[in-house]
This record gives sequence, C-alpha cells and structure tokens, in this order.
Amino acid sequence: MIRTPGHGPCTTWPVARGAWRIGFFCVLGIALVLFYFSPLCRADIPGMKTLSAHVAKVAADGASLDVDFRHPATKDIHRLTFYVDNQTGLSGFDKLQELRAGQVVSIDYVEGEKHRLLIRHIARVKLSGPPAGLENFRGL
Repeated sequence: MIRTPGHGPCTTWPVARGAWRIGFFCVLGIALVLFYFSPLCRADIPGMKTLSAHVAKVAADGASLDVDFRHPATKDIHRLTFYVDNQTGLSGFDKLQELRAGQVVSIDYVEGEKHRLLIRHIARVKLSGPPAGLENFRGL
C-alpha cells in the first residue's frame, strides 16, 4: 500500500496508472488511424509495370516508340506511345532506332507527368525458334 504524505493510504494510484495506460493506447490508436487515412500516407508512388508488345514505329529522333499491345482479356489492340528519358535502360541494343516494325519487345515502364508512359527498361523478345547460328543447320 502506498502512503502519501499527510493524506493516509492512497488507494487510487493503481487505478490512475491503469487509466493512463488506457488513455495512451486510445490516443495512439486514433493517431494511427488518422495517419493511415491521411493524404501523406496515400501519396501516389509510381509503380513499375511490364508489358510485351509489337513495335509499330520508332520516332526518327529516337525519343519515342509506338507499340501495338494486344489486351489479353478483351483481345483488343491498343496503340501505346512510350517515351525515353535519362533513366531508360536498353538491353541488347544501343538506341531505339535499331528496333524494326513487327519485333516483339518487353517494356518495363512507369507513368510520368501528363500520363506519359516512360520506359525504364526495354528488351527484344526472342520468339521460339532455333538457337542463334543454327538457322540453316540441316543435320549431320
């Protein structure tokens, strides 16, 4: 039992300590709920997306690429324009002008300002067939 000077035994101390804990956790819970639903927590972070498509045309300056993307569910063909910036990585070639119409490419991209699709990584997709160098091999 705790004694306070001049007031006799203190029986409310454990109750006050328990009430403080309950109040603390209530305030903490409310703060976490408010933070979760705040715009700061819900900021749009650009997510990387990937698709495979057929090259339709490459801009003469190599700054953009038009592709035909066939939607897997609806089978609709969408013409999409992707743009190159300083964060674009090319795999297996040095510039977009090396791509030809009809080639299949795999594109990792993000959505930038004004809903522009910015290429982060692009690579040619090798379709099934013989390994490189064995196209004309007729056997032994």
